[in-house]
Amino acid sequence: MKEKEKSVQDIFIQKLKESLPPSIGIAEEIGELLNVSIDSAYRRIRGETELSLNEIHKITKKYGISLDNIFSNLGDTVTFTYTKLTDSETNFEKYLCRLYKNLKTMNSFSEKKLFYVAEELPIFYSFYTKKLAEFKLFYWQRSVLNLPNLQGAKFEFGIISKHLVELAHNCFNEYKNIPSIEIWSDVTILTITKQIEFYLESGVFKDKEDAFKLIENVKEMAAHVQQCAETNRKQKSDVNETFQLYNSDVVLGTNCIYTKVGDFNVAYISFNTLNSLSTNNSEFCEETEHWVKNIIRKSTLISGIAEKQRYQFFNTMHKHIEFSYQKINSF
Repeated sequence: MKEKEKSVQDIFIQKLKESLPPSIGIAEEIGELLNVSIDSAYRRIRGETELSLNEIHKITKKYGISLDNIFSNLGDTVTFTYTKLTDSETNFEKYLCRLYKNLKTMNSFSEKKLFYVAEELPIFYSFYTKKLAEFKLFYWQRSVLNLPNLQGAKFEFGIISKHLVELAHNCFNEYKNIPSIEIWSDVTILTITKQIEFYLESGVFKDKEDAFKLIENVKEMAAHVQQCAETNRKQKSDVNETFQLYNSDVVLGTNCIYTKVGDFNVAYISFNTLNSLSTNNSEFCEETEHWVKNIIRKSTLISGIAEKQRYQFFNTMHKHIEFSYQKINSF
């Protein structure tokens, strides 16, 4: 019985090692997190001292380690992690902080890659500029989460706290440092253009000129994505290829993010419009990776040398944006 418990603890410690950035020593991290000496931390690492339930809780809470990976999979049961979004702006801030922290953690590793299947505009591009970020934060909190303090409010720049807008924009700044493979469809861009049109037609804009400013920001964002696709790079300074873009003719049906950081994989499945369920369950991640690669095989690569396909894809995107501009202009 003792040997079995020790082997389970060994597995747990190994999962913790995989979750830690290379620059952080596991003994030092355990010592600080659990408020124990380095010697006591090493005894836990070696399995000489058993981790208590409270200690396991502290570690799993900070690093999102899925216990169903530790205690084996029970049939078709998978444990997910998520951040509650309803009720208050405070929860929404926690959501953005969690997103930012996850991106920062990924960037602390040298080996990393992110796959994004985008039925809707990827959340990171919603934060491409601070104006876009503020609009999306307002839209989500007012129309999706139905926060009481925003019901009946008109959109104008400055209505959302600078702290939240800055936090959201910083998420994009972190994302552009992560090598990514994205799968879009012809209608992915419509998410944000339709939302701008809807708010204008519903009288939610305090000033029509703000709708024009937002469409200009969408144009700027689309031009950025096109440039990334042309160069296979998220940033001009990237030495190696860091971006691939695919166009899927298949209805994607969901938004899904799959990340690979060293030997540590995490799958994020969208729900409730903008939130996500995350898990590092090995079987679920393997199935997610298989699904993502299957979508890629059925899609058309439009980055790099695929000039004709890329032109057709972005030409359609720019037409969608121009249509929204004309619709706003005639309103």
